[in-house]
Amino acid sequence: MNTYIKAIIIISSLIVAVFIGYVVYWLMILNAFGSFDKDYTRQDLITSYSEHHEAIQGAIGFYTSIVPIGKEVEIEFEDEAISRIVVKAGPSKNPTYTHAWNHEPAKIDSIVSSLGWSEPMLDKLQEKLEAADCISIQNGEPAILGFKRSGMGIYSFNVFKKPIPDSLREQYARSCTYLIQTEELVLEYGGGAMGPQCFPPNY
Repeated sequence: MNTYIKAIIIISSLIVAVFIGYVVYWLMILNAFGSFDKDYTRQDLITSYSEHHEAIQGAIGFYTSIVPIGKEVEIEFEDEAISRIVVKAGPSKNPTYTHAWNHEPAKIDSIVSSLGWSEPMLDKLQEKLEAADCISIQNGEPAILGFKRSGMGIYSFNVFKKPIPDSLREQYARSCTYLIQTEELVLEYGGGAMGPQCFPPNY
């Protein structure tokens, strides 16, 4: 084999290797942002809510009982650990927020401690969320339970104790991120930094 052919083979191999590396790199990036995650249909959400209705109410009741009065807390779990926690406190017109993500374990521990939560309480909360087929929860009216993530977005259930106020109905009607399902349930899609920001048309 002469030198010219060897050079062609080497250059071709390098080009193929670079191309494969480029493709693998972008596949890894897309996977990290959840581009291959499942998209959930409206029926998926309705079915899960119906099948887990009792467990969802149980999770709401337990969570409401452990959140300190005067605070609104949102917590999300991933792989049996807290992936995100946000605490809202103070007057409604000028609240303060404290938050931490899974890359801040010391801060998460500090927030959890300030709420007076123990490991057994968190374990019980995780069990109740798993039984409800949900990954996150936020107290209040409505209570908000995160159903599943897709990419950087999240599908949620807004669960009301009382009929939805007219003011909220108007707000939901103007928004592409909410769908009124029943008098007690509003479906929500919260978009992330990348990807869809709304429910698809005719969802």
